[in-house]
Amino acid sequence: MAKYRCGNCWREFDDEQLRALPGVRCPYCGYKIIYMVRKPTVKVVKAI
Repeated sequence: MAKYRCGNCWREFDDEQLRALPGVRCPYCGYKIIYMVRKPTVKVVKAI
């Protein structure tokens, strides 16, 4: 399940809440700009 964040109110929500409204809008404030939240993963690179 993907997490999203609103560009206006910065609240986080998931796919189910995003699909509840027609179009792509924040379910809390109705703003149109939505960001997908990345998982906090650490990439380890071996130095040469």
